[in-house]
Amino acid sequence: MRIRVDEIPDSGRFLHFHWEEDRLNQFLPADDPFKIRLVRPVNVDLEIYRRADHVRVQGAIKGMLEVVCHRCLRPFPFPLDETVDLFLVEEPDSEEDEETDLQQEDRDYGFFDGEIIEIDRLVAEQIFLSLPFKVVCDNDCRGLCPGCGANLNEEPCSCRKDAEASAFSALRAIKGRLPESRDE
Repeated sequence: MRIRVDEIPDSGRFLHFHWEEDRLNQFLPADDPFKIRLVRPVNVDLEIYRRADHVRVQGAIKGMLEVVCHRCLRPFPFPLDETVDLFLVEEPDSEEDEETDLQQEDRDYGFFDGEIIEIDRLVAEQIFLSLPFKVVCDNDCRGLCPGCGANLNEEPCSCRKDAEASAFSALRAIKGRLPESRDE
C-alpha cells in the first residue's frame, strides 16, 4: 500500500487493515532460517498526519506470530502488540554511504522520498523491530544438548557423562604431552 503525502487531508488519514501471512512473507527472504508464521492475521490501525516538515504515523499493530526458539528450535506463539509513533522526514541528499549504529531513540524516526509513504514496508519494519535479537520460548529454556541433540526441556540427555568428555579434555591431553618444567 502506498500513500501520497499530498493526498493526506489536514485532519489526517486513518487506516485500518489486516495482514495475512502471504503479505508478511513478501518481506522475508526465501532462504531466511528464522521462520515467522502468523497464528492469526495482524491488525493494523494507523493515523497519518501531514505537517510542514514531517509526517507523523501513530497507531498500533497487533497479532499473534509463531516464531522458533533460538535455544530449543521449537515453534511457539509470540504476541505482537506494537505501538507505532513514528516521524517520517524527507531523506537528506547524501552521497555518503556511512553506516551508523541505530540507537533506541532513532527508532522514532524514519526516512521517505518526501512524496510517497510505503505503508507495507513501514508495517514490516515495525514488526521486525518488535522481535528481540534472541527469541526464546521461556527464560528458563534449557535448549538442545550439543552432544546428542535432545531437547533438554522435554527429555534427559542420552550422552555418556564422562570426565574426559569435558570441554577441557583436549587441553588436558596437550598438557600431558608437554615436557615438565623445572623451577631452578
